[in-house]
Amino acid sequence: MTIVILLILVIVWAIVLGPILLRRRADRRSGDSIGAFHRQLRVLEPTGPSLVDPANRLDLPLGDLAATGAGRRPHPPDVRHDPFFRADACRRRRAVLIVLVGATTATGLLGLIPVLRPILVVTIVCAVALLAYVVLLVHLRTLAVEREVKLLYLPQVRQPQPAFVVRRVAAR
Repeated sequence: MTIVILLILVIVWAIVLGPILLRRRADRRSGDSIGAFHRQLRVLEPTGPSLVDPANRLDLPLGDLAATGAGRRPHPPDVRHDPFFRADACRRRRAVLIVLVGATTATGLLGLIPVLRPILVVTIVCAVALLAYVVLLVHLRTLAVEREVKLLYLPQVRQPQPAFVVRRVAAR
């Protein structure tokens, strides 16, 4: 019985630490120094000042750089405003999905061993949780797409640029 408990603990640790170790290994293999630099900047961005947009943004086309002013940047037309599509939320949903799939697969494979047949109950629980999570994701995505179609986001108002600059010259 002790061996079964230790085996289950090893599997749980592998499920928890596996994605982290794989991500670190993939980051080490990445030879793209520019991409690594931008990933590091994205990590550090929330700690910096938020009054002025940083000058290191590369997400605007060259023609739009002249249009930015007073700390405001126009949204590219393909930006999704709905919180469902934020990058950090998508990353969290993907991580949860990977853990659920991994747990279902690992417990299912362990359940094939005759001594560990009782672990099939955990497999069923994981499979039900995975199915419920996928149904929830589909429902949330449907709602987000529906909101995106129904809502019209107004463009940001830009200050008109004067056609000429008036200079005052001091009389001597």
